Amino acid sequence: MSVFITYFAAPHANEGIKMNRFCMLMVPWLCCCIMQRVTAQEIQEHLTGATLTLETSTTMASGDYAPLWLTANRYGLSSVRTASNYERARLERDFRQDEGQSWQLGYGLDLAVAFGHERTGIVQQAYVEAAWKKVRLLLGQKELPLEMMNPELSTGAMTFGINARPIPKARLDIDWFSFPGTNGWWQWRLYGSFGFFTDGPWQKKWSVPTDRYSDGVLYHEKALHWQFGRPDVLPFTYEIGLNLASQFGGNSYNVYTLRTDQHDFHYDSGLSAFWDALFMKGSDTTDGDYPNVAGNHLGSWVMQLKYHGARWQARAYWERFFEDHSQLTVQYGIHDMLLGAEVTLPANPFVSTVVVEHLTTRDQSGPIFHDPTPSVPDHIAARDEYYNHLNYPGWSNYGMTMGNPLLTSQLYNDALGHSHHLRFYNNRVRAWHFALCGDPSDEWHWRAKLSLTRNWGTYFTPLPDDQQQTYTLVETTYRPRWAHGWLATVGLGLDHGDLIGNSTGVQLTIAKSLNVW
Repeated sequence: MSVFITYFAAPHANEGIKMNRFCMLMVPWLCCCIMQRVTAQEIQEHLTGATLTLETSTTMASGDYAPLWLTANRYGLSSVRTASNYERARLERDFRQDEGQSWQLGYGLDLAVAFGHERTGIVQQAYVEAAWKKVRLLLGQKELPLEMMNPELSTGAMTFGINARPIPKARLDIDWFSFPGTNGWWQWRLYGSFGFFTDGPWQKKWSVPTDRYSDGVLYHEKALHWQFGRPDVLPFTYEIGLNLASQFGGNSYNVYTLRTDQHDFHYDSGLSAFWDALFMKGSDTTDGDYPNVAGNHLGSWVMQLKYHGARWQARAYWERFFEDHSQLTVQYGIHDMLLGAEVTLPANPFVSTVVVEHLTTRDQSGPIFHDPTPSVPDHIAARDEYYNHLNYPGWSNYGMTMGNPLLTSQLYNDALGHSHHLRFYNNRVRAWHFALCGDPSDEWHWRAKLSLTRNWGTYFTPLPDDQQQTYTLVETTYRPRWAHGWLATVGLGLDHGDLIGNSTGVQLTIAKSLNVW
């Protein structure tokens, strides 16, 4: 692993070279580990069962942008433009097909050709993953689901969302295991990864010439979750977790700070930078007299209480996002949060699941920020500027936030008066969100979403007045019995308000899945 990190983090290596090193070093190592445990016949069994899906999707809309819920929370394979299309071919084998076996294997290659998107040729997924008992290793770029929320109905998580394209990474997962002596009443889960962003060339091309952009930036995530309860004894479980993420290393350009006349910076991307990211240490050149931590660090406290009923289920969940150390604890109180409730009803032909969420990000530790000085020694940490950072364009990938899409992504900045600037100009939001879905039959499925938001911009760039924006989606999916493997989805989106304007749009998606071996 140390050899991998050394090559993977080599300074000045571009994304293509990193991916080659990634594959050359890690994939053979993974195969060797599998070969030591699995016979040739077992390997053949693990490789079979792949599914090929061919998909086409077209979106047409009025206004300046496609409606938000026709674009958001689709892993970045979407476009904010009013006319767009993609053709997609996805070959995947779900490692859960080997459930019950000691070894499990999954892989996927997902390619798209897009029109009206930020890129024409897209590698959406390319990965291999292997699991042995409770331990799973993922190598590559894969769409990962939401941890505690319904991916179809929720607005999305604040830190690890599904709104942007996945990051290429090496990720180690240790699934739920019982803490010794607790007989399953106390379980642990943890995971961590290192990866890299591939949108550096896109940032340079998309942003205005004098705006800040970056390239060669590295990625790190880690999480620890605890779960209390045994559903087989009592129908309730309680889960609490801490999610941490960071952007570090690489290069940033056109960074303007009063602390130095320098505008272009190269950050350490060597082995020590990985160590600093893991333990949240180090400092950046731009920190000046008040060293912080190297890179951009953020994360969330998360909790959920679940009811595991025989005929219906329910859960309440809570996420508290923090941008730096000031909100890692509760010294500034708990004002910003995502609160949600989900109820899954007994089988019926009308409504299957209902979700209600309330999001507020308006406080951000308060409006006053002050570093200590000889005359005023008090330090006040506030104006946390969710998803923004001095050195990097922030918590985004190809202009889409990697967190919750109700904090307006950078691709919408033209509507906010900051065309082609890689910064979040609306992160102070209050929203109510309602969503539900149903299954009238095994052929039909539908969902509907309504988000009511008030927006204040940011502390540094407030909107002249708070602006309201409504996002609506109604969508129907048909899987005909007479055409096995086919599906068609029609979605109607409607946006109304002063923030990104009014828009009505329709989206048609047709897909065909078949087993290839």
